[in-house]
Amino acid sequence: MKRILTIATLIIMSLQTMAQRGGEPNWISIAGKVGFGSTLMFCEDVKNDDNAKQIYFSPALSVGGRLGVVFKDRVGVSVEYLSSDYQHKYEFTAPGDAKARNTNLRIKAGDLLVLARYTGEYGFYAELGPKITFVKSIECTEAAQTYTQTDCFKSKYNSIVFGFGFSPYNGERIIVSLGLRAAYCSKDIVLKPVPEGGFSGTGFTQYPNLQMNPFSAQVMIDINYHFARFGSATCGKQKIIFFK
Repeated sequence: MKRILTIATLIIMSLQTMAQRGGEPNWISIAGKVGFGSTLMFCEDVKNDDNAKQIYFSPALSVGGRLGVVFKDRVGVSVEYLSSDYQHKYEFTAPGDAKARNTNLRIKAGDLLVLARYTGEYGFYAELGPKITFVKSIECTEAAQTYTQTDCFKSKYNSIVFGFGFSPYNGERIIVSLGLRAAYCSKDIVLKPVPEGGFSGTGFTQYPNLQMNPFSAQVMIDINYHFARFGSATCGKQKIIFFK
């Protein structure tokens, strides 16, 4: 939370500086957000294993909020924090065994995003920026047994985020946005070397050099509320004016 407040403060201070230099910031807004979609761990070992199968629709759920500023030229910048639950399901079949073992890898994390967004006519928008995922816990469930795997993964990892959508409701101060968002981490999130006994009890033990690159795609719903704007004080300086 301290990281979010620090970044948000820096953004607002920089916008105030831009305004004093002739920039045209318009609305300051907060938003509640929810996203639902699918998670995929890109893993060459599993992909190339004839006895393993990835389930390509595995649930991804994110809930959180955003603080942002929108300029009159339709460019905005925002800070988001999301509490996320990413899951990826697999099926492992042992040689000579006709029955597959269902395995579910579950990552609970906090996501911090800093995004730039451009909003065009009719409420259509596109957004781009980095995301830092802070891992809270990772569990692997197989054969009704749950194994803690947090120590086998990095405690945080970075992704690039891209999204687009539109606003089905665009009021004077309340805007509802609906869109698609994808996030991809280009670096392996499995620790090297894996701690002794890592992945024990799961189908991943057969891959000594296991690598995973997280990808998620979600439908995002935002409810935005414009609660303030930048304006000129009597002394000519810019200040934040809160709506009543």
